Amino acid sequence: MSERRRKAKAKVQPAPLNIQPTAAEEKSDKSREVRDARMDRLGAYMMDVSKYVFTVVMITSLFSDMTDRMVLFWISAVLVSVTLITGLFLTRK
Repeated sequence: MSERRRKAKAKVQPAPLNIQPTAAEEKSDKSREVRDARMDRLGAYMMDVSKYVFTVVMITSLFSDMTDRMVLFWISAVLVSVTLITGLFLTRK
């Protein structure tokens, strides 16, 4: 082996480990945090909607003389269930 090759081979060293996150990874982490925060807020909003619909239906049924109360109860039960499950799904961690 020539002297030049030996020197070149000796100069080659493994690259140091880059432990610091890259700019793309930092941006990805930040966007993930923003998305998670938005989903949490949307989930909380959906749970609030569920509570409000339930409250309105109960108060309405007390103060009104409706003939089709069961229809109102079933429709509101489905709406409350869907919004509550959606809210719980969005806020899970």
